[in-house]
Amino acid sequence: MQTLPDTPILREKLAAIIARTCRCEPEPLLEDQEFASVITQFDSLAILEILLEIETEFGLTTDEMLPTNHDVGAQEFTSVFPKDLSSLIVYMQAVIERRSGAPEGAETKVALPEGDAPGQAVRAAAQRDRDPEPPQ
Repeated sequence: MQTLPDTPILREKLAAIIARTCRCEPEPLLEDQEFASVITQFDSLAILEILLEIETEFGLTTDEMLPTNHDVGAQEFTSVFPKDLSSLIVYMQAVIERRSGAPEGAETKVALPEGDAPGQAVRAAAQRDRDPEPPQ
């Protein structure tokens, strides 16, 4: 069974990952200031980059970390992502618990709409978030 580091160590590691990935200072993150107030461009692409780093560092796949409602668009995706470091840690622990509740050998993946590649929904949302609106 996979476990996460103790909370103080996890907080430090996550703050360092997010600071490096999103080019911000780790101290406000450690003080539980909201991501949107610390990260200059906190959008779905920033969230995707954070999720990919979490996958690399802690083995929680991006699909496991995604919301189960894939009708969520780019703007809504930022509203359902944990707001600060403490809530992100609680969410990560819930993902680990959900994973450990699955039958042995079974992968816990979020159900994607038919034909979607893993993570495609969040990547598409990130792209829509980055692309300017077409002129009307």
